Amino acid sequence: MTRVALLWHMHQPFYQDLATGEHILPWVRLHALKDYWGMVALLREFPAARVTFNLVPSMLVQLEAFAKEDAHDRHLTLGMRPAEQLTTEERAYCVAELFHAHRATMIEPHPRYAELLAKRQAGGANAFSVEDLRDLQVWHKLVWVDQAYLDSDPRVAQLRDKGRNFTEEDKQLLRDVELEILRRVIPEYREAIERGQIEVSTSPFYHPILPLLCDSDTYQRTHPGARRPREVFRRPEDASLQLARAVTLHERLFGRRPSGLWPSEGSVSDEIDRKSTRLNSSHVKRSRMPSSA
Repeated sequence: MTRVALLWHMHQPFYQDLATGEHILPWVRLHALKDYWGMVALLREFPAARVTFNLVPSMLVQLEAFAKEDAHDRHLTLGMRPAEQLTTEERAYCVAELFHAHRATMIEPHPRYAELLAKRQAGGANAFSVEDLRDLQVWHKLVWVDQAYLDSDPRVAQLRDKGRNFTEEDKQLLRDVELEILRRVIPEYREAIERGQIEVSTSPFYHPILPLLCDSDTYQRTHPGARRPREVFRRPEDASLQLARAVTLHERLFGRRPSGLWPSEGSVSDEIDRKSTRLNSSHVKRSRMPSSA
């Protein structure tokens, strides 16, 4: 019998601009709609499967903020603005940015979305009517909704089947679905942990390269000819804080310590091994192999 270990690494960098409060890219929110809930919810159909997820804290805190409506990005802001109120600059932004989706699987299967893309290629933003812009606002988000919702939720199915001539009420309905999915993500992982179907590990909070954070000269030991930074950087105390914060967040969200640690980019060193050993009793267990499916 073949035993396969499945480990899904769910990682997003911290996108929030702390000066403006805006998240500069929408990927935490959009991937939550398409992947983060659906991938763990799908396991309910396969109760014998055992899977490990690594949930990076910088992704989780943003996901939590979007679910509470405490976070926003420009795609979301302009996607919800009444189409007739968009300025010339905002119209151009929507036409340029709201086609970020895999063309073969997320745009071309939907005639109206494909039609709008062709219109952009032929005439740019000036070719878009108010109705075109409103349809674009809807399709941009609709194609990111999890397939389970597209197949089974009558609200989403109705929008997909309608296809065009959407209203502002349709946009709000889709926003309601979006918030519903966002708010289901973390509870779905917690429930999968509680029924013993998944293990969840963590990573350093903001995903730093821990060996370099402890000592920037670490790289020189294996690459002695490489250029060195002008000043040596050593912040081992920050590395400890990154680990401690990760465990604290994990315990708050899931009610227990993480099952292990996935070092950022798989980066390890002797110093990090010693540090994780010291942290074992007070912060996080050392990494171990993921569960088998």
